[in-house]
Amino acid sequence: MQIPSHPATAPGRPVLVGTDGSAAAGLAVRWAAEEARLRGCTLLIVCALRTAPCGPPLVAHSLLDVAVTIARTAVPDVAIKTQAFIGRPAPVLSRLAPDMQLTVVGHRGSGGRPSIALGSTAATLSRSATGPVAVVRFAPGRPVPDRDRPIVVAVDGTPQSRHVVEAAAQLAERRGAMLHAVYVWPERLPDVLRRLGRGEREPGREASERLLAECLAGLAADHPDLPVRESVVRGHPAWALLELSDSAQLVVLGPHSPGAGACGLTLVQAASCPVLVLPEPETSAEPDRCLTTPGGGAGR
Repeated sequence: MQIPSHPATAPGRPVLVGTDGSAAAGLAVRWAAEEARLRGCTLLIVCALRTAPCGPPLVAHSLLDVAVTIARTAVPDVAIKTQAFIGRPAPVLSRLAPDMQLTVVGHRGSGGRPSIALGSTAATLSRSATGPVAVVRFAPGRPVPDRDRPIVVAVDGTPQSRHVVEAAAQLAERRGAMLHAVYVWPERLPDVLRRLGRGEREPGREASERLLAECLAGLAADHPDLPVRESVVRGHPAWALLELSDSAQLVVLGPHSPGAGACGLTLVQAASCPVLVLPEPETSAEPDRCLTTPGGGAGR
């Protein structure tokens, strides 16, 4: 059920952000307001509450007023529209997400309010949303938004990798940031011991470097002014990306990236910066440039 509110819109599909009045939601609203400004679109702030005796419409509009104040303080000139709904946050935001450029949520909700469950919403949307979802969290003391660090994109060698890299490159260009493309190479302990015992080099690393180069082929031509750094990192995908989040302003994952799925929840719950999860790309007749994976399932 939707509760009407007062719109103020700009052209194009909006950036959607959910609010529940928590501190985490406040950070998400500030980050989403800046993202809407960079995209030149409306910021749509949504509050979804379950039916409660205290009167959800009054509570929802009060929370929306606070969120609008936060957004206006952070980005005075952003166009804002607000909507309040009666219902569970995850289904409400999921229904809205396909019509949005981006859906933004905080990494957890205000646990003291049983009618509001944005924390579980973050986990649900990051796994199953049909549009891009950003889960916003920041380490203590970091500015919100943080624009002075690189954007980290996780590359895994699947056909979707090129789509993920291109989306991350566009984000980096809008922010004037460096793009840090990372391939995580998880070498198993038996393989390490076998390689060391035979005095062999690291063939997995060399194959990973070739795969990463293939995934970035053509990026310089498409984005000539974008600074790009390439890294092959050995370790567990989620933990490797978690460590990289300390020095990043955003970590970008595809639907099959290392760290997506169950490991992606680790990033959503513990990263030092926002995490953007992209959906499956639309099918295209253009062939993918990045289709090979090093032996042993590297990057998975």
